[in-house]
Amino acid sequence: MFISCGQSRGSEEVEIVHKIGESISKLGYDPYIAIEEQTLRGVKENIFKQLETSEYFIFIDFKREKLVIDNKQVFRGSLFCHQELALASYLGIPLIAFQEKGVKREDGLMRFLQGNSIIFTDRHLLPDVIASTIQQRKWSSKWKNQLCLVRESGQFVDVQRFPENVRARFFHIGVENLHPHKMAVNCYVYLERVYDISNDRGIPVKTIEFKWRAYTHPNAVILPKSTRDFDAFWISHDRPDQLKFNLFTDSTGFIPRISGLGDFKLTYTVISENFPPVRGTFILHTSEQLEKIQFKTANPK
Repeated sequence: MFISCGQSRGSEEVEIVHKIGESISKLGYDPYIAIEEQTLRGVKENIFKQLETSEYFIFIDFKREKLVIDNKQVFRGSLFCHQELALASYLGIPLIAFQEKGVKREDGLMRFLQGNSIIFTDRHLLPDVIASTIQQRKWSSKWKNQLCLVRESGQFVDVQRFPENVRARFFHIGVENLHPHKMAVNCYVYLERVYDISNDRGIPVKTIEFKWRAYTHPNAVILPKSTRDFDAFWISHDRPDQLKFNLFTDSTGFIPRISGLGDFKLTYTVISENFPPVRGTFILHTSEQLEKIQFKTANPK
């Protein structure tokens, strides 16, 4: 959860915002408290990255400088927060807006978003008010706006491979869509890196699309709260020490060359049109005996 709020140095705002983070954590969320970045690099590497991976957005507009408009005294809100609000709106992140009493209403982007901001007067009550509002909106901490690579130990099938007409074992990796409503579209799979652990050397690989299980196109859709497998590699029953791959290529120069006995580290990447890229690293132990081949997640939870 992205918490956007100005924090004047040396003021009580810093303490209040951290209490807000604590109250949100108790509800099961992982809060990110944004601080004002002074460089474009900081905005890109911190703010942009955190917004892209956030499921919810909390906008808090504290009072700033006094303004006089039509002989009425009001206060400016946080310019930096309104910039983050614009980015969150562009990304389509669900939001709840809070504005301190006295801040100019419907200023900036708020007038177009129709955010129906909640007005507060006592800053010290804000952590409880925000937690209560989150529960009233029935937001849930049990999902994420991301894809995840998963693999079980028995995630393979033995089939007859054509046109070679050989008995083959296909090892699969699942790509799970953790979003409850949004489907992942135009998903592609790549083998990004291969490292030969036994011989302490990297094996060069080229960028080429991998095949989804039981599907004849390189780009696939993954429905909400569902998993789709891709072919990580396959081996012939009579030559289990040689890895083979299902790829979309007409050139043998793009086929990864992985053979021999030992341990290998393989990193796969999945990209999608509407989700952040996701990577997963897996450890492969090859053997001359089919049943002794192991393929597992490098860092299981």
